[in-house]
Amino acid sequence: KFLPTTPVFAVEVRSEGDYGAVMEAEMQAKRADYFACETEVVWDVDVLRGEEIVRKFTKAGGAANPVAVFKRGETADAEPAVPGFTMPVDDLFE
Repeated sequence: KFLPTTPVFAVEVRSEGDYGAVMEAEMQAKRADYFACETEVVWDVDVLRGEEIVRKFTKAGGAANPVAVFKRGETADAEPAVPGFTMPVDDLFE
């Protein structure tokens, strides 16, 4: 059964095929689709390039440019979609 509403917060975890110019454009289009459906925050979790970072995109900031980039040792947040929700970036990569 489908949810009656769209999520306010979404997380995209990259796989091996999610790199390169074509895939970057596709992922940006997907974030734009999320935002068009009222999703407020999307995390782009980059686990494979060795960077181990989380890029945070917001509806207000747009699908093209992250409003924040969280690295190991930092804590990512999902504001304003989920007030008070945070997660240590290190927890995503262990």
